[in-house]
Amino acid sequence: MDVTLVFPGLLDLDPSALRAAEARAPSLGRLLARASSPTFEVTGAVATLCALLGIARARDWPIAPWLARGAGIDAQASYWLCADPVSFAVGQNDVRLGQLVCDLGADESAALLSLLNQHFANDGIRFFARQPSRWLIGASSLQDLETHPPDEVAGQPVLPFLPSGSDAPRWLRWQSEMQMLLFENEVNRQREGAGRTPVNGVWLWGGGMFGIRHGASIAALYADGGLPSELALSTGVVVRPLQSFAALTSAPSASPAAVWMNTFDGADAQQLGSQLAAVDSDWMRPAADALAAQTLRALDLIFTGRRKRLRFQLGRPSLMQRLRTRRSAGSLGAALGRYLESQH
Repeated sequence: MDVTLVFPGLLDLDPSALRAAEARAPSLGRLLARASSPTFEVTGAVATLCALLGIARARDWPIAPWLARGAGIDAQASYWLCADPVSFAVGQNDVRLGQLVCDLGADESAALLSLLNQHFANDGIRFFARQPSRWLIGASSLQDLETHPPDEVAGQPVLPFLPSGSDAPRWLRWQSEMQMLLFENEVNRQREGAGRTPVNGVWLWGGGMFGIRHGASIAALYADGGLPSELALSTGVVVRPLQSFAALTSAPSASPAAVWMNTFDGADAQQLGSQLAAVDSDWMRPAADALAAQTLRALDLIFTGRRKRLRFQLGRPSLMQRLRTRRSAGSLGAALGRYLESQH
């Protein structure tokens, strides 16, 4: 069996936070200590997910057409674009992408999309909701756009990450119109009155058209919902809930498999330590045992951050590797920090 474990967002954590919590993940540290030298790439979680699922990049990673197809939306659109409902934070000197608004109700979403569709009725685009907080735009003609996934932009000034390409000026104008329409809507006034985050804009990304999909490098994806599960289901890859390594190996054979860990949050050191401890006991320790027992043939560990990715590869350890690893505690913070610092 071949398994890939993906740790989204871990490379965005402060190295000092990782070092403070690394004692809670000794098995992960030991595996990194004996892994092959990692490969570093200037790319992030969305690119990693698309590569696992066999989705090829054009100008963008074409997330939107696959999500539309998976939702059974047939609007004869030539081009699709994700239009995530977001809250922009407007400061004195810049505008930042505050957060995705993930708690829209079905009625709220329908009201906002009806407003947008009415306004843009003669512009060759139409809004759809795959889920209340997962919006898509179908365009009647191909578009020349290059965009950025929201996980690369969250908390950052948006100006360097706005769409580019020959069709970008029109979309930037439309994006401003969307913001004005949403800002003045009754749905947002009610949300603000109830202390809920308003939708004061959309984030455009993941555009493209249906193209030839290369074969996926995995047969199954283990994840706790969200975009990874949605996209995998849309491409026909088996999706199973994120449980433990024992559950993975006892499930009906689906190899190679990928495991998409929940995003790590470094703001709370105690919570980060608890997350790493759970990952270590549920995944890393049994994976190390399976490698030694040859029930696991290969293990890839992929760590992502904003436009950065580290990939470590492991096979069955030799006797010398096992002896050396037992004598070395390994260091998660050192293993990741050393390679990240070398890229600066």
